[in-house]
Amino acid sequence: MSANMKCLSDIVYDPRHDLAFDLYLPDNLKADACVIYAHGGGFRRGHKAHVETGHFALKLTEAGFAMASISYRLRTGLDAFSQEDVAHIEAQMVRTAKVGLNLSPNLYGAAFIAAMEDMSHAIEYLWVEGECFGIASRKVGVLGVSAGGIAGLALAYPPKPWMRRVSRPDTVVAISSAIVQPWRLEQDGPPCLMFHGPQDRIIALSNAQLGTARAQQVGAPVVLIDTKVKGHVSQVDEVLDGSHPDGTPYMQMVVDQFARLREED
Repeated sequence: MSANMKCLSDIVYDPRHDLAFDLYLPDNLKADACVIYAHGGGFRRGHKAHVETGHFALKLTEAGFAMASISYRLRTGLDAFSQEDVAHIEAQMVRTAKVGLNLSPNLYGAAFIAAMEDMSHAIEYLWVEGECFGIASRKVGVLGVSAGGIAGLALAYPPKPWMRRVSRPDTVVAISSAIVQPWRLEQDGPPCLMFHGPQDRIIALSNAQLGTARAQQVGAPVVLIDTKVKGHVSQVDEVLDGSHPDGTPYMQMVVDQFARLREED
């Protein structure tokens, strides 16, 4: 742990499902705003204390932000939802399969919706309790990897039946992810920055490109950075340590995206 960063572990934000987050804070400073970090794992595995979590926390706390690394429900089935919601989820899965995305159904089914709901609950908890932890702003961003990024992007542009039920982030950064319901994109939605690369065998780059093509059509503020680095997991290291062809470090682009959280309402 860095001398300039402290961590408060296992803060329960949803006792119904025993969900918690680890909160990383700038030491002896008030955090400007909070970023939720959501791990990957295909909505089937993963943990809030993955190796890369601390690296992202160090970068973000150095920039003056708090970072809440959340746990969320995994392997959630349709039986966790009402009959009406099951019908919505099944209809959305059919539509996702038809729009041209090449993804495992596990990435846009019941477990995906559950993770999106959990992320929304974490945002709402931070709205209420954030000031108690020394977080100056109610604005919340999301940094998601793989499945975590899918959930974050969906929460920014939620499925219609969930639109009035969930709380949207103010901005999203997604790594090795995709927009699984691109028809939900709209001009006035939260700005999103996506990092991806070629030869990703889990979430192909073409899936991210399909979402950004739709964003361009409707004027949604979604930007895709093709790192040119091959692979899925490799994108995390590239974002942490790599640079854009113009010389800007990718992590600086991430920090700049979250700097939007400091802007006046």
